[in-house]
Amino acid sequence: MVDFVDKKVLVTGGTGLVGRELVKLLVNQGAKVTSISLDENNFEDSWNVKYIKGDLRDFKTCVEACKGQQFVFHIAGIKGSPVLVKEKPYVFFTNFIQMNTSMIAAMNASEDMEWGLYTSTVGTYGPADEFFEDRLWDSSPSKNDWYAGWSKRMAEVQIDAYEEQTGVRKISIIKPVNIYGSFDNFDLRTSTMVPSLVRKVHEAEDVVEIWGTGEATRDIIHASDVARAAALMVEKKVKEPTNVGKNKPVSIKKVIETIIKVSGKDLKITHDLTKPTGDNARIANIDRLNSIGFVPIKSLEDGFRETYEWYKNNSDYSGRYDAFFDEDDYTNK
Repeated sequence: MVDFVDKKVLVTGGTGLVGRELVKLLVNQGAKVTSISLDENNFEDSWNVKYIKGDLRDFKTCVEACKGQQFVFHIAGIKGSPVLVKEKPYVFFTNFIQMNTSMIAAMNASEDMEWGLYTSTVGTYGPADEFFEDRLWDSSPSKNDWYAGWSKRMAEVQIDAYEEQTGVRKISIIKPVNIYGSFDNFDLRTSTMVPSLVRKVHEAEDVVEIWGTGEATRDIIHASDVARAAALMVEKKVKEPTNVGKNKPVSIKKVIETIIKVSGKDLKITHDLTKPTGDNARIANIDRLNSIGFVPIKSLEDGFRETYEWYKNNSDYSGRYDAFFDEDDYTNK
């Protein structure tokens, strides 16, 4: 077991949804945390976190960030709604591939890193009622997750390739389900399901609209639980890719109803049946996660209440970097 007290730990994307929860967790455990991100610094002064504003698409930046770090958590990602990813697939795919390839190569090359972690996704799996880690190659990623799924799957293959060539594996892989929480991306152009519904409920006066019938189910987990799972994976130096979720299907209708409940509003739900519903089910099998002693602790209602209250009080937060709109789109147009 790893003890993080006085250990030097790097968290990429530490200003974001999962990263900030992980930074807080590690600081509370006595770690000396450095975070690199393109977001603005949003850490509490009392945390004493070393903040680096840096672009992980650049390999040299990744190498420099890893120097002297005993543990590295690669949490950084690109948040994008399925609609926007469909509109700008090349932007999404190119940015993601560059970042993951550079960062994973730097982690593997580091002589200081004792162990690391890469954050993948259940979007790497093909359509299924339940996702199992050992069935990854039974099918291709869903069309609804095509570019995110393949980019993350390629990162997992990169980690496998290093082990096959060198005989060394020192990076754990977590594959979370739908994540939500404070400091998420609530921009309706680029946000995923839960933050977009939180914002819609907050802004609604009488009616809130959801896409499709609302009967599709999702496995949903709070960012603080994902952070706990990430830390435990590194503490135990788990080599097998591991799903992170609750294995509890929640319908999109239940999600919006619960958000409305915690908001205290009296809203009517309407359905836009012309919009896509997405895959019918996205539930992760978590037997492997349970086997290392992990149990999620944040309830759906408590998590939604905290998230809604955070957004209500921070709806003007603008510290996030947006790869879809803040950079050249690589298309020469």
